[in-house]
Amino acid sequence: GRFREIYYWDSYFTALGLIESGRVDIATAMLENFIDLITQYNIIPNGNRSYYLSRSQPPVLALFVKLLLPFHQGDSVFLKRCVNAIKKEHQFWMRDSERLSPEQSALSRVVRLCDGSVLNRYWDDSPTPRPESYKEDIEHAAVAVDQQAFYRHLRAACESGWDFSSRWLANNNDLSSIQTCDIIPIDLNCLLFQQESLLAQFCKTLDDDQYAYYETLALNRKDAINKYLWSQEQEFYMDFNHTTNTLSPVKSLAASVPLFTKIASQTQADKVSQTLFNEFLTQGGLLTTTTVTTQQWDNPNGWAPLQYFAVVGLLEYQHPEFAHDIANRWLWTVETYYQQAGKIMEKYNLQQTQAATGGEYDVQEGFGWTNAVCQVFYQLTQD
Repeated sequence: GRFREIYYWDSYFTALGLIESGRVDIATAMLENFIDLITQYNIIPNGNRSYYLSRSQPPVLALFVKLLLPFHQGDSVFLKRCVNAIKKEHQFWMRDSERLSPEQSALSRVVRLCDGSVLNRYWDDSPTPRPESYKEDIEHAAVAVDQQAFYRHLRAACESGWDFSSRWLANNNDLSSIQTCDIIPIDLNCLLFQQESLLAQFCKTLDDDQYAYYETLALNRKDAINKYLWSQEQEFYMDFNHTTNTLSPVKSLAASVPLFTKIASQTQADKVSQTLFNEFLTQGGLLTTTTVTTQQWDNPNGWAPLQYFAVVGLLEYQHPEFAHDIANRWLWTVETYYQQAGKIMEKYNLQQTQAATGGEYDVQEGFGWTNAVCQVFYQLTQD
């Protein structure tokens, strides 16, 4: 298919399945690849192509290390190498934070909010058409007011992994209204909170004095997330537009990531759970957003990694029945389509139990994260 090399956040989910399959060796080799990439290029790129070196993907390196650490117990050399790589990735995401000011509130991937808190956004260093979609980008840019800004917003959406979604659009049905760099995403900041928390934990294990520094960063980020990205009105986690100082109107399954990373209070988690049940749950699992568009990361599509974040998050906050229900519904979707077509797919249309549509490329077959999340869910529902 289209994807013939490793992609960053996909690989974390694929590793879940490799471990279930007893192939810790392959999962470890994938982690070693990522450590080599960050060591050599100061970035874990979107995927293994030279033209991806201007953008990354959702930061899951620390989660990857946590996943494999039980198989490397007592190996301080392994852990130290991993910690050095995670620190380097943290520096990548926080680049230019020391240059932020009330006059210059957004630089690279960092944004300074009105109370001085710093949160992150997706970004790309190159305001040019994407090499992998050059013709399409040129065509779409023809109607954009600011072509360079348009290209950067497109590329930043690719860094998010959610390319494309109503989360990034000012007008849900108009790709030329894309505004990714204006958005402070809930999932990105929760993953960076997890990164900082795990760095503190790993540094403690290694008697590295920097643990207190990362603990403070994590606590500050947690406070800022709950201050800026929690909607009292919607009783749900939302993205935040830092240029308008308003919460996004788009409800997305990214709101389950604060449960996965244990940022939410029990009350917040209960309210998120209720909204997921009322507005996202279908016969086949959880919808990606409540917004119907032609983009692939929207309703009616469902994606394996988002089901995983939601299920694990709900289990963390004592909602086991709902978590198991979602897992069983997702397995039903995958099995039903497999019986019809003999294939496992990258994503699914949850409203019609068929392969999903939308996006820039044909839906892919035999996808790693779908295989892996199914394996985890089979194990979960059998226990």
